[in-house]
Amino acid sequence: MMQKILAIDDEESVRQSYRMILSEDYHIELAEGGAEGLAYLEDNHADLILLDLTMPGMSGEEVLGELRDRGDPTPVIVVTASNSVSSAVEAMKLGATEYLQKPFDIDSILFNIQRILKEEKKKQELSTLREAELDGFESMIGSSPAFTEALTKAQQAMAVDSVVLITGDSGTGKDLLARSIHFGGKRAEQAFVPLSCCAIPAQLVESELFGYEKGAFTGADTSRIGKMKVADGGTLFLDEIGEMPMEAQVKLLRVLQESCFYPVGSVKVVEVDIRIICATNRNLEQAITEGLFREDLFYRINVLDIEMPPLRKRREDIPQLIAHFITKHAPRVNARITEFSTKALARLAAYSWPGNIRELENFIERLLVYYGQEQAILPEHVDALMPTSDRKDDSGSMDDFDGLPLEEATKKVEGYLIRRALDRSGNIQSRAAELLGTTRRILKYKIDQLGINSG
Repeated sequence: MMQKILAIDDEESVRQSYRMILSEDYHIELAEGGAEGLAYLEDNHADLILLDLTMPGMSGEEVLGELRDRGDPTPVIVVTASNSVSSAVEAMKLGATEYLQKPFDIDSILFNIQRILKEEKKKQELSTLREAELDGFESMIGSSPAFTEALTKAQQAMAVDSVVLITGDSGTGKDLLARSIHFGGKRAEQAFVPLSCCAIPAQLVESELFGYEKGAFTGADTSRIGKMKVADGGTLFLDEIGEMPMEAQVKLLRVLQESCFYPVGSVKVVEVDIRIICATNRNLEQAITEGLFREDLFYRINVLDIEMPPLRKRREDIPQLIAHFITKHAPRVNARITEFSTKALARLAAYSWPGNIRELENFIERLLVYYGQEQAILPEHVDALMPTSDRKDDSGSMDDFDGLPLEEATKKVEGYLIRRALDRSGNIQSRAAELLGTTRRILKYKIDQLGINSG
């Protein structure tokens, strides 16, 4: 099915140009004003919007504001004859994804449409934790000691404006935690601007961060505003900062030290007031020894450090997460299932989940699609979808807890896993902790809390 583009422009010639350029590859809808475009979006979906800023009646800025108020996430490319930097900044702060000047270059507009649609598709495919931005910690599910420690640090980070470094494996929810810190802090009303350092070619990272002047390099037909300027007053979230090229690291260090930067190809300094939140799944200290990350930058970003624990270190949260994902996905896939059998839940709790919460959510959704009309999810349903090498033998000593409140069920799962680990380790707590992917201190706390005989 062709992706749909809505073009909103008061000039007939421009609208027809869009039709001629894009109709071969996309389904094109045309609107000659902001009100008409918004009316169309009330009853129809668009994958991308091309929007003029200067229009009679309702301006492009007003359209962007209305889309924001509606919570409409459709990406918007502003295409306008205005060469005002302030109008470009305002458009980006209102939610525009890209800003192009008229007369536009055909290759440029095609490239940007393809790039943005590709990014949106990837975002939808990979995004399992990116809930509504204003949810704060409501979408952060769990009560395990390791997870609670991360949330406590995040709450402390909300109260200040210091640089934050979030570490942890892929799929642990680093991006959601960063959003929670921003929207729970004093900059909540300002922009939250994410930039994935690993999703952009190395040679384009600087231009994405700092913008560039017209003619700065081959193909720079117009000036472009970077993420730094868009985030002015708000928060810039640098995801996977460990992948940032060394050249860009030098410039980022200057921004952290002096709160200013030079766009690529410009001699005019730009001052900004931004908060920086970084995230990485790499060991940055090891990257320093390998010459891949600047030591001075590491010390500048490692002010408030928060580690997001992998799921294998917070297994007791798995029942809560499963309940959350059932509530989230069951209506969408028309599943009626609400229960997991004891052994099915035990299998899920015992699995290592290398993909962390992202993998768990995808697995639960898959279970609901295939077995959502059953009375309960059984261990054979789990086994049918889980890789053979990862299936666990949970025959043995866990009492049935179907129908118990979630808190009691969680304690039974924890107790089962701890007893099993102690049995396998000969009751040596340090070895049992390693099997469970936790620390001996946390394991001892849980043993005492649950009244387990570790004799």
